[in-house]
Formats: sequence, structure tokens, C-alpha cells
Amino acid sequence: TWCATTSILVGPPTAAIARARDDGDAPSDLYLARPMGVAKDGSDGGAARPSARLEYLLPAARVGVYIYQALAVAEEIARLKEGGGDDAERNAFPFVRELDNLLVTPPSFVKSGDPSVTRGDPYNLPPLVGEVAMQRRKQKERELQSVEVGLTPQLFEVGQLMGERRSWNRLVRAERARENASEVRRALNIYTTNLNFNPNNYVYSGSNEEKSKMIREDRLPTATDVIRSDLDARDLYRNAVQTALDDSAAEFSYQEKNGFEDPAELVSLLKGAQVAIDKWFSFIPDEDIREALEAVKREQRQ
Repeated sequence: TWCATTSILVGPPTAAIARARDDGDAPSDLYLARPMGVAKDGSDGGAARPSARLEYLLPAARVGVYIYQALAVAEEIARLKEGGGDDAERNAFPFVRELDNLLVTPPSFVKSGDPSVTRGDPYNLPPLVGEVAMQRRKQKERELQSVEVGLTPQLFEVGQLMGERRSWNRLVRAERARENASEVRRALNIYTTNLNFNPNNYVYSGSNEEKSKMIREDRLPTATDVIRSDLDARDLYRNAVQTALDDSAAEFSYQEKNGFEDPAELVSLLKGAQVAIDKWFSFIPDEDIREALEAVKREQRQ
């Protein structure tokens, strides 16, 4: 998982996105930690959520609106088919054609003027020199968090970082290939790879006793750990969105061949995509979401 700024390896869905914030999925040892953002003026931004400028969010907002539109059309087809009658198939036909346009030949989510995915070298220096610099930065993070590590682990850490750098380069090449194969994936990655995180601090909501216990057990996460966990969660929901949409397109083709006798599975798959995109958006400040959705609605009216 990566982020450019931290150099670390038929209606809009606003209400549903807001509800998704309350589910509280979080990994162990990190459930009390939340990354901090950087304010627009360049300051640490206090406890602000990590974010990126509006133009980076627009491709993902188009994906979100698209999913809600496709689900609404699929639900209408299911409603008409459930009603039965001689006119059911004729009445459903225009909605089937509309869903065909959405799922089989989806619109473009990334426009010509949109920004691109941003992935810089997390070390920013030649081999070995970069790893040494990274090790020093990690040690400084531990000092800020009052975490003590012996000298021997620090010596081995440089070698570990060299292996991580090679893995990073392989991951970048593989992810670039996946983005070329899926515009949905690329649209969401444009936002996550351009997020602004505070690289030194994070919000810890546990008690002093819990923090002391984690320090004694050498389990207190660094800011890097917290940011990576946040990005991993975003990527998990991105993958769920992509899988659900791929499965929906396959199910649509199957149903089309069989006269849409049972569209319930298609509706279920699109609801899964809706849940996943709501979860993905739940990491983003509400005001940014509203602004992006309004911009997409203006695009659609043009």
C-alpha cells in the first residue's frame, strides 16, 4: 500500500456513506489509532482526517454515483419482473438496455483532464543510502512515541528495508498492470495515492494505562504503522468494489441470456458494490464527499 505524500510502502450516496463510518472495523493493536491529516495551509492539521484535493476525488465520485445508478436500474427490473404479467418483459426492456450500457460498456471514470495515480520512490535516495535514511526516520518515530529498540535490531533493520524496497518495486509494477485493466481501480487509486497524511503523529484514543502497556510490550504502533493500516483498509474496500462490479457484469450477461428470469442475484451483487463503495468513502471527510458529488452531478447535467 502506498501514498505519495507519506512515501509509505439514482441519488448521491452521501447519507449511506455517513452511516458507514459507524461500523468500526479495525485491526488489532491499531483499533485505538487513527492517522492525522495535513491542513490545506501545510500545518499538521490537528486531528483532521487525511484528505486530498477535490480533483483527486472526482474519478472515485463518478464510480460511486455509477454504482448507485446501476443498482437503482437493477432494482427496477426486479420489481417489474416480480409483478409478472404479459407486459413485464416489455416494460423491463428499456431498463435492461440501460443496465447493459452501464455494466457491459461502462462510462469513463477518469477524464482526460484528471490527475493521475502518484507513486514516488518511498526512499527518494539511491540504494542503501535511502535505506539508511529510512532507518533513521523510523528510529526518530520510535523516539517520538517513547519506544526503545536495542542496537542489534536497528542494525538488521537496514537489511530488512532493502528487501522491502525490492518488494515495493515489484508491487508498483503489478499494481500498474491492474490499473490498466480496471478503470474503477485506477479511479480509486488516484485519490488514495495522493492523500496527505501527517507522517509523524496520529490520534490515539486509548487510556494512558493502555498506552503504557503497549509500550512495555513493544506493541505501540508508529505513525507509519497507522498510515499503512489505514491505506490497507481503503484498498480492501476498493478490491471489494472491483470484484462486485466484475461479478455484476458477468451476472448481467447470464441473466440477459435467460430473459432475466431471476434478477435477485444481480441486485444482491450490486448492493455488495454499494456497501463496499460506502465503506471506501467512509474514510473521507464529509464536506469533501459532498463537494465531489455536486461536481459530478454538474457534469451529468452538461
